[in-house]
Amino acid sequence: MRSESPINPQFFLDARLRAFILGIMVVAFFFGFADQIYNRNFERLHIFLFNLCAGGFIILYHTENTARPSFRCYLFLAASLLYALLAFFNLYPPAALLSLFLGVLVETIRTRVFPIIPHDLFDPSVPVSDKYHHASILCLSLALFIATFVLLNSTALHWLPYKSLTLNVFFLGFSFPVSLITMSVMFSFIRRDDGPLSHLLQQAFFWLINLGVIVFFLFIIFEMQLAKVTIAVTLFLTVLLIFAFFLRLGMNMQQKQFLLSGMVFLVFTGITGIFYIILARYPAAYEQWGRLLLSCHAYLSLYGWSLSGLLILIRWNDFPLRLNSLLIIFFHWLVIGILAPIGKTDPFTAVAAVICYCLFLHLFFAETKVRPMNGAQQHERR
Repeated sequence: MRSESPINPQFFLDARLRAFILGIMVVAFFFGFADQIYNRNFERLHIFLFNLCAGGFIILYHTENTARPSFRCYLFLAASLLYALLAFFNLYPPAALLSLFLGVLVETIRTRVFPIIPHDLFDPSVPVSDKYHHASILCLSLALFIATFVLLNSTALHWLPYKSLTLNVFFLGFSFPVSLITMSVMFSFIRRDDGPLSHLLQQAFFWLINLGVIVFFLFIIFEMQLAKVTIAVTLFLTVLLIFAFFLRLGMNMQQKQFLLSGMVFLVFTGITGIFYIILARYPAAYEQWGRLLLSCHAYLSLYGWSLSGLLILIRWNDFPLRLNSLLIIFFHWLVIGILAPIGKTDPFTAVAAVICYCLFLHLFFAETKVRPMNGAQQHERR
C-alpha cells in the first residue's frame, strides 16, 4: 500500500467485477487439469489466466487506487485475455505485438503513480510495502517486454540459442509480480514502531527476495544446476526469516491469519522447489515423481501463497469478516495442498478439486463484514 494514499474505500466493492475476476481464477484453475480431457498443453493458459489476466488486473487497479477501474485497466484485462489465447494457440507474431502493447500500457499506469526511474526502490525512507508494490508493477511491465523478445527470438530472430529461453519456461516469470503484490499486502500489516533493526531487516528482505529471484531466473536460462540449488536454498532461508519476522511483528488482525497461512504455503513452495531441482539430476526418480512435485510447487505458489494476498486485497474494505478463519484456512489447504496436486494425475480428484476450489471462494466471499454493535446490543451481551 502506498502509505500516503490509503486504499480507496470503494476499491473492489463492485460485485459484478469481483465475480468476473473470480471467474477468471476458476477457469484458470480448471485449465490446470484440462489436459486429462484433451491431450494438449493447457499449462500455459492456466498460468496466464491467473497471473497475467486476473493478477495483473488486480495490480493495476490497486495501483490506480480509484473507486472503479479506469479504461486502461479494462483495456489491459481484455488485451491480456486475448494475449493468453494467442500464446496458447502458438500464434507468436501477433502475441509478441500484443505483449509489447501490454507492457507500454502497464507503464502508462505505473508512471502516473511511481517515478519513471524507480529510484524510490533505493530510498531507505520509503516503506517496504510501497517498494514491493512498485516492484510488482515494474516487474509486470518488464515481464511483458521480455516476453516480446522471447517470442520473437523463438520464431524469427534466434539471437540467443539457450534452449531454456522459451515461453514455456518464461511464462513462470508472470507469477513474480503477483507474489510481490502479496508481499506488499503482508508488509503493510507490520508494526512500524519497532525501531531501526526492524526497518533494516525489512530492507534486507526486499533486496534478497528481488535479487534472488532475478539471479535464479538467470541460472535457469544458463542451466547452472549447482548455482540454482544454492540460490533456491538462499531464497528458502529468506522466506523462513520473513515468516518469523511477520509472526513476531505482524499486527494482530484477522488478515494476519490468512497471510501466515500464505507464508506457510510459500515455505512449502521453497521446499518443493529445492527438491525438484535436485530430483532433475536423477532421471528415473524424476520420471516417476517429477510431475507430481512440480504440480505441488505450482499450486502451493499460485493458489496458496499468491491467492492469499489477492483475496485479502480484493476484500480489503470488508474486514473484519464474519467467518471462521481457521476453518477457511483448513479448507484452503485441503484443496490446494492435497486435492489439486493429486488431481493432476487422477481425473476424479481433479473434479473434486475444482468443485472444492469454487466452494472455498464462495465461503470466503459469502460472509459479510462484522457490524459494530450499538450501545443497546453491547448492554444486551453483557
